[in-house]
Amino acid sequence: MSVNPEYIEQLVLDEIAGVITPEDSATLNNILAQEPEALVIRNDLYAQYGEHPVLENLPDTLPVEKVWDSIRKQKRGSVILRAAIGIAAALLIFVSIYTILLPGVHPPGIVHVPSPKNVALQLPGGQVVNLGNAQQQVQVGNLTLHNKEKTLSYTGSTSQLASLLVPAGKDYAITLSDGTSIQLNASSKLTFPFTFTGNTREITITGEAYIKVAKDAIRPFIVHLPNSTVQVLGTEFNVNTYDSGQVRIALVNGAVRLKVAQDSLLLHPGYAVNATQGNKLQETPFDADNVLSWRDGLYVFNNVSLASLSAVITRWYGIPVITDSQTSANRHFSGAMNRNKPISTFLEGLKFTGQFDYYFDKDSTLHMK
Repeated sequence: MSVNPEYIEQLVLDEIAGVITPEDSATLNNILAQEPEALVIRNDLYAQYGEHPVLENLPDTLPVEKVWDSIRKQKRGSVILRAAIGIAAALLIFVSIYTILLPGVHPPGIVHVPSPKNVALQLPGGQVVNLGNAQQQVQVGNLTLHNKEKTLSYTGSTSQLASLLVPAGKDYAITLSDGTSIQLNASSKLTFPFTFTGNTREITITGEAYIKVAKDAIRPFIVHLPNSTVQVLGTEFNVNTYDSGQVRIALVNGAVRLKVAQDSLLLHPGYAVNATQGNKLQETPFDADNVLSWRDGLYVFNNVSLASLSAVITRWYGIPVITDSQTSANRHFSGAMNRNKPISTFLEGLKFTGQFDYYFDKDSTLHMK
């Protein structure tokens, strides 16, 4: 056969997914008319996956077409995209495998261990309130805590600090006393006062959070991050501190100023900044569909190593993960992970590429190879 089978698979899978362009559709039909083996490939793929559309059950706020467009823009050129459709097929996987050894990759054999299973509020006196899925109201001193639909609000006042801890596999939101709302991603922590006093409103965040700051022209809102601070008056932005030594800020609207050591940067809407020690701050445009998709339970990734994905799996599903070999750890993938679907859906999608396999051991640790 004169045409690369992988290219035919790409076109057919695009056709099954319903995202094939008119030009690619014409190309596929021409190949099918001239290459009998191509028709066999197409029939086999339709027999296995034709009744499992990849558009099924993705969040309405992030249409699948946008995921395809975003990844295609970043991978335009000689790299071939392939849609790997899992048996449940509610998840898209777009795969490009590389075996280049990159610096900073987690070595195989290191276990990514999940944190405790329940969202918890640690109160100033040391008491811990378990914020499970059930709606509840808790009275603590002069504070009344309202836990409803994965969101905490409260009445009463105290200037003492509390900490909201969101474990792996969870996400949670809180409305602060000034009306500021914060949505926390998995494996994140927020430290805050129940009541803001003085001339500023200050909180501390590790992990990832989306913050919608209530406007207050008199009292600026200050977010303390590892090795940096963000100052705002009223705005919406995303902070990500998952990677050690790096802080990522993406501004949706308003204005924020990021301060790191001796450097500072005024960030504009639609732009993001990655702050790393020793590097000058510089803003660049960001894709909101990619950066903010975690709020809808979707993790969009491009050219990410399996070792890095293992850390995300632990955060999102709360299970320990080991990459069994250096070769596997350094393979790179692009696609989307839907946290609202079972982990098996994602893993089977990767397995379909032929460049990945996995198993669970007796301790329920996920091994990826």
